[in-house]
Amino acid sequence: MVFADPPYFLSNNGLSIQNGQIVSVNKGKWDKSHGFDYINKFNRNWLSKVRNVMKEDATIWISGTMHNIFSIGQILTELDFKILNIITWQKTNPPPNFSCRYFTYSTEQIIWARKSKKVPHYYNYELMKQLNDNKQMQDVWKLPAIAKWEKSCKKHPTQKPLSVLTRIIMASTKPNAWILDPFTGSSTTGIAANLANRRFLGIDQETDFLEISKCRKIEIENEKTAELYRKKISGFNTKTEYNKYLITEPKPIEKVSLGFCRKKDIPYLTNTNKFYFHAIEQNNFVQDFPTEILETKEIFLYQGGRGKPLFFTGHYGKIKEIKLKHKSQIKGKEKSRTEYYYEITLEHNFKYDKSILSRLEPKILFDKNDRTNKELLKKYLPAITTKEKVIENNKKKEKANAESHTHLQFAKTNSTSQKLQKSMSLPTLQTERKE
Repeated sequence: MVFADPPYFLSNNGLSIQNGQIVSVNKGKWDKSHGFDYINKFNRNWLSKVRNVMKEDATIWISGTMHNIFSIGQILTELDFKILNIITWQKTNPPPNFSCRYFTYSTEQIIWARKSKKVPHYYNYELMKQLNDNKQMQDVWKLPAIAKWEKSCKKHPTQKPLSVLTRIIMASTKPNAWILDPFTGSSTTGIAANLANRRFLGIDQETDFLEISKCRKIEIENEKTAELYRKKISGFNTKTEYNKYLITEPKPIEKVSLGFCRKKDIPYLTNTNKFYFHAIEQNNFVQDFPTEILETKEIFLYQGGRGKPLFFTGHYGKIKEIKLKHKSQIKGKEKSRTEYYYEITLEHNFKYDKSILSRLEPKILFDKNDRTNKELLKKYLPAITTKEKVIENNKKKEKANAESHTHLQFAKTNSTSQKLQKSMSLPTLQTERKE
């Protein structure tokens, strides 16, 4: 999932009221407008780049006001996104309009869209209904602006409240999901993601804002602070509802790695807890493995290829950690043509189970649309699947063995029957009819 809070381009030397004082609306050079063409070009550029790294079932949330939201909507349509909703965030505590010549600006818009028009997205309908008095959640959210306790590490000029980001994250992601914010600022998205047991990647060009992000991250590494913050986040029916929900939230499916092993290395596997994946193909470009490799909890090894079928070796192990290492740091690989490796460290040495000496069946191990891992397997690079699919793959072998055994038994029975008939064959009795 992606959340983006791009420049609104409203730094036009205007004035506003903040904490009872008249202040400038200018945020910085990055927020100044240079005309419609500039805004459209800017939005088209960053949205195109973000789209390229999104999975097919990923969704994106983009916040804005009248200054930029129409441009965002136009570019999303141009780039073939499917717009799902336009959320109106109605602030329960907006700053007053001191000119008394307009209605008070109390809302912001948040567009929710998905990358592919045909691939379904995830939506936590039941939780959203639960938070809305057991009625369908509507597209107008009444939530407060940033609270004082959210500014403990200083404040970003356009900082969003945790209440808004928490609702977005809980509505559209599963536990352990990756969340990207390309305009992370002080990383409210990241704090909300980590508090919700999701993972986060944030990007920003302002180092001062990233320092605030680091400070906020350090804060919530204290579990007592994290639990306190969850209780303070608005949008839940009780102060403890959020913490309780996270405890009972369904856990993600356990993913495993499939690693290629040379035949000559197989005899030594049960004496080691290390395994290495090639991390570079050519010209020092790190191989683009699926990010799920860092989520995997177990590894199963296979051998074969070059015209021969791929078979599990029977070796497996639980992963303790995965690190990227240069060949100079790995004994025995100093002269390798491969510059970098992913070092897999297991909790214990590899275990061996002859019952999983089965042939790899890509149709079973990978989903129909999972082209990435199918291609990785063809290149003998680490592919990602689930423990359930490995078990299912092995069951096919057991079924095939059972069918083969049944066929063999039938053949033996048939042969024995024929021999028995031959040994018991009697001369044909012919009777002549007497007249």
